[in-house]
Amino acid sequence: MNDKRLKTLIDESLDEKLKQIASFISDKPFIGYNPIEKIRGALLHWIAVPFNGYNIYCQLRCPNATQIEQCGDISNIVDEKLQKDNIKKLEYDELIAIRNFQEALCKVTFNIPTYDHIVSIVGEYDFIISEKRSELKAIENKYNENKDTMTEIEKSEIESNIKTLELELGFLLPDDTMTFITKWATGNDISEIKKINRENFLRAALLAKRYNKAPSDYISGIFTDYNKIEIDMYSVSVLADFEKEKQIERESKHGWFLGGRGKTGKGFIKK
Repeated sequence: MNDKRLKTLIDESLDEKLKQIASFISDKPFIGYNPIEKIRGALLHWIAVPFNGYNIYCQLRCPNATQIEQCGDISNIVDEKLQKDNIKKLEYDELIAIRNFQEALCKVTFNIPTYDHIVSIVGEYDFIISEKRSELKAIENKYNENKDTMTEIEKSEIESNIKTLELELGFLLPDDTMTFITKWATGNDISEIKKINRENFLRAALLAKRYNKAPSDYISGIFTDYNKIEIDMYSVSVLADFEKEKQIERESKHGWFLGGRGKTGKGFIKK
C-alpha cells in the first residue's frame, strides 16, 4: 500500500471519529430509533478491524435493520435474570447459532475486502488452521481407536475437544474479528441498548399494554432501528414472566387455604 493511499485511509478514519464525537455533542443528538448509517453519518466507513490481534483497515458497510434481522435470532439485550440465576454454559447448538449469526453479519458488513475474499485468503495461508486440522484428525483417530476402553468421562472430554475444534474450523474468521464486527454492525458501540435494565422493560411493557402502544414508545435514548424490534419483543417476554410469577403467587396463597391442593376445591383442612 503506497503512502498516498495510507494517508487517505487515516484521514477517512479520523473524519469518522470526528463525526461520531460531533453527533454526541450536537445540540440535536440522535435521540430515538435511527438507522445505524444515520447515526454514524455515512453508509461506508474505513475502520481498523482486528485479525488475531493485528488491526487491518477495511471498508465496512452499515447494515440496516432488515439485514440484521435476517442474520439470525440473536439479541443484543443481556438478560439480567439469566445471569443472576447462573445459567449453565451455552450448548453446542447455541454456540453454532451465535457463530452463524456473526458470520452472516460479516458477510453483509465487509465491503472492501469482501467476506468471501477474506475467507479465501485465511483458508489458504493461515498456518493456525492447518495445525488445527491436523490436531482434529489426530484426536479423532485416537478416539476411534480407544473409545471401547475409555470411561464416559474420558469420552466426554474428547468429544468436547472435537466439537471445539470443529467449531473453530467451521468459522474461519478469528474470534476477535467476529466479535468486533458484531459489535460494530449492530451498533452496540453507539447505542444505549446495554443500559436498559429489566425493570425498565417491565415498566415499558405495562404502559404499552395499558395504553395499547409499543413498549419502545416508553423507552428513550440513543438506539438503532433494530433495537426497537429487540426492545418490543423482549419487553413482551419480561411482562409474560412477570404475569406468570404473579399467577404462581396467587395460586400458592389459594393452595394454603385449600390444604395445598390448589384450585380443585379438594382437600380442605379438617378442624
